[in-house]
Amino acid sequence: MRDTLHDMSGRVKDRWDSARISSLDRQNMRLRDEVSHLRTRLEDERSETQDLKDVLRAEPKVVKVKKRPGLFRMAIVGGAAYFLGTRDGRERYDQIVHWFRSARSRMEHNADEVATEVEATAAQISNGADATRKATPSATPMTARTGTDRTKATNTGS
Repeated sequence: MRDTLHDMSGRVKDRWDSARISSLDRQNMRLRDEVSHLRTRLEDERSETQDLKDVLRAEPKVVKVKKRPGLFRMAIVGGAAYFLGTRDGRERYDQIVHWFRSARSRMEHNADEVATEVEATAAQISNGADATRKATPSATPMTARTGTDRTKATNTGS
């Protein structure tokens, strides 16, 4: 029985060792493939680096960059040129100046109308408040009442 157990444990150990060896062989093959792939990438990068070095060692080329005028500057200059150089000359200038002045006067007129409307509304509100105050006698303060009114108010419990 001891021999059979010993043989059985020996076979289990052999199978376990062979499974472990095959697992290590698979890992070894995978690592070899990765190393091969990394070597290929490294060689490609080295060749690219060498190409870049060769280009940099060559005679440098000068690149000139032109400064472009901005869109805002172009709009200002174009508007000024149109304003000052129209074909109609003085007539067009007068027309543009008249348009600006009329726009300004319209805005001032509208502001005056709004101000008068606000004043009228405020006057109506204050007149309505004065009329309401005069119509209700309880609106007068307690100190303005006569002495007899105070005694009557205290006697009645109000």
